Amino acid sequence: MSGIFGVIDPTHKINSQALIDKMGQTMCHRAWFTSRYFNSKADNLALGHIGIGIFNQTPQPVWNNDRTIALVLAGEFYNFPRHTKGDDDINSDEQLALRLYQQHGECFVEHLNGVFIIGIWDKTKQRVVIVNDHFGLYPLYYSHDGSLIFAPEMKGVLFHPTLPRKLDLVALAQYMRFQHLLGQRTFFEDVTLLPPASILTYDLSDRQLRIRPYWTVDQIPHRPNITFAEAVEEGGYLLRQVVERLSGDQYRAGVYLSGGLDSRTILNFIKQRPVASVTYGVHNCRDVYYAKQVADAIGSEHYWSDLPNGEWVKQFVDFHLTLTEGFHSWIHGHGISTLPLAREVMDVNLTGWDGGTVMGHADSIELLQLNAVDDLTLTTRLFYLFNQKYSWPSMTEAEEEFIYHPSLRNKLISLAFDSFRQELQPFLQLRPDVRGEYFYIYNHCLRSTHNLVTFTRSHVEVRFPFFDYVLFEFLYGIPSHIRGNQTLYRAIIEAYMPEVAYIPYDKNEFLPITPSKYRKVHKYTIKIKRHISKRMPNFIPTRPTLYADYENYLRTDLRDWAEKILFASKAQNRELFNTLFVQTLFRHHLANLEEWTIGKIAPIITYEMMLRRFYD
Repeated sequence: MSGIFGVIDPTHKINSQALIDKMGQTMCHRAWFTSRYFNSKADNLALGHIGIGIFNQTPQPVWNNDRTIALVLAGEFYNFPRHTKGDDDINSDEQLALRLYQQHGECFVEHLNGVFIIGIWDKTKQRVVIVNDHFGLYPLYYSHDGSLIFAPEMKGVLFHPTLPRKLDLVALAQYMRFQHLLGQRTFFEDVTLLPPASILTYDLSDRQLRIRPYWTVDQIPHRPNITFAEAVEEGGYLLRQVVERLSGDQYRAGVYLSGGLDSRTILNFIKQRPVASVTYGVHNCRDVYYAKQVADAIGSEHYWSDLPNGEWVKQFVDFHLTLTEGFHSWIHGHGISTLPLAREVMDVNLTGWDGGTVMGHADSIELLQLNAVDDLTLTTRLFYLFNQKYSWPSMTEAEEEFIYHPSLRNKLISLAFDSFRQELQPFLQLRPDVRGEYFYIYNHCLRSTHNLVTFTRSHVEVRFPFFDYVLFEFLYGIPSHIRGNQTLYRAIIEAYMPEVAYIPYDKNEFLPITPSKYRKVHKYTIKIKRHISKRMPNFIPTRPTLYADYENYLRTDLRDWAEKILFASKAQNRELFNTLFVQTLFRHHLANLEEWTIGKIAPIITYEMMLRRFYD
């Protein structure tokens, strides 16, 4: 994926030239990838950029006039014109970032609005500086043991010749309970994810690493007196403005169109034509059915990719693992089979990922009520939501008692909950009505977003309308009861895009409009149809909720593949999991006696694949 990478070792124990060359080659996954870097033998320092031939066409690194400052950048700035007005010498994001660093030092990042990761080598100060955007939407992994190595993919860091590669047992416990990691953890104790909105400095003189935030969510101003009508008007205006800005340049904009609200909202606001929309899923599932209606209403060039069985998982699972490195279970490979098509029809994907959260998460009212009680209630409720609701249901406390090998059971049994409480603690000091949502965004949404965009960026670049600074700060500045339960979102859709407001959306097949007689009648009709469908499925067939049936894939097309991973001698000899209980879980899944059991099996499969690829 696009990103920056580097090696700095003042002790000269590592050959920075050889190491960065190996890193660059390994992270170039397709023919269109480019790897550009420079190396300073005197300082034993190398700094580089990985790209996919779309953004950041300026040769990198860029240098100041006396070649004492070098800069690499992945990403883009949205306030470029404001900083370059009347300055004809600056014609790229890279040159702008360099100019601002020369003027403001490390704090230059506070003047930028966009999605980016920047690395700077300041020879005069003998310092490396790395900064990222407010949400860390270009992931960066690093390791520091006196020397510093960093890359957009964990595998780049794992090339460090003296890295111990010690497995993080807390990460293992989290992965089994939440199907992703929290905070800045990776699967290895020695490798860390750079936090969002960070300034990282590494001084060659003392080999010390320092990281500090330059922005936090508690800086968002609260607007308690805004009315609902004002919020609809301003929220709709900001959202339309953001989408038009992100789709109105020289790049071909496209949208992955589902049956939900986020992608239809983005597609509707794109003025540039033609615009491509891509949908994937089994025939007649809700995503495919309603996305086609939205595409027809808006007039996009629409493409549909069928997923008739689980064979596509086998075809792409290795590539998915290569890019997401196990952080993303194979059951979350959303759209990976469509990426070659996407590269043909778009340069940038305007993703609606987590728009439903930012615009008004369905649980926001519930979280508001919980916050009004006390911290302990919020903690227990959030823990339940994280391991049972926000993905496929994961292992219960009782199942966790049996899943680990007896030699590790006592070490692991409480780590997921204890680490969850530790990650939650800083958020408890924030504004009561949104602190639960902030925790959800930073410990679920963004970790999931990293995984999604990592493999999407192997083919096209990604833009994030719902994580625009101005829009985000507006939405989280207003009272949560205005945003709650998608009330504001539905009102904006109804007011700004009536052509798609009367097309049901996939979650419940209701109309995304504010309460009205028409909505009530439609809702009642849908409930009657469902009632009849349960008793006469051939008379009124039910449209599948999910775009792909991973549950049954694992019982049919993928069964042999999964068993070879789960029950191989290599997996058993690790003594991480209790093989007898893994067999029990798998038999229970095959018996199909309980709905949504794949969330208990898939993390074990993915973790074993990760170990084989990046640990063994």
